[in-house]
Amino acid sequence: MTSTSGRHLYHRQVRFSDIDAHGHVNNVRFLEYLEDAWIALYLDNAGPPQEDRDGLPAVGFAVVRHEIFYRRPLRFRHGSVRVESWVTKVNRVTCEMAAQICSDGEVFVEARSMIMGFDTHTAKPRRLTLHERTFLKRYLR
Repeated sequence: MTSTSGRHLYHRQVRFSDIDAHGHVNNVRFLEYLEDAWIALYLDNAGPPQEDRDGLPAVGFAVVRHEIFYRRPLRFRHGSVRVESWVTKVNRVTCEMAAQICSDGEVFVEARSMIMGFDTHTAKPRRLTLHERTFLKRYLR
């Protein structure tokens, strides 16, 4: 789903298993929230990836870098949080993504990531397809 601000919106349920001994969502779980949101962004725009003869995705992506800023603790809540994702840069092989995890006007996490196209057969970087670059540019801010 895309909001009018050009951000992709994804809602993620906070699960009891996300909570650590300190009573808030564990920092590693936030990476899962971001991954889920970025997979949803891809699927919402490109559909399911084609599979090779072994049933594996014919194309993939790999994370090159994450920067995460933890703004405030996220405690267990009934209901979901919103992950807003957008693109800050599109190159031939990589794109830079940004995201906020928020709810009710509170921002819990701000993140920036570099993601690259990845060839699952050669285990090497690949160029982003024209279709991928085109839909990513729709989220460029």
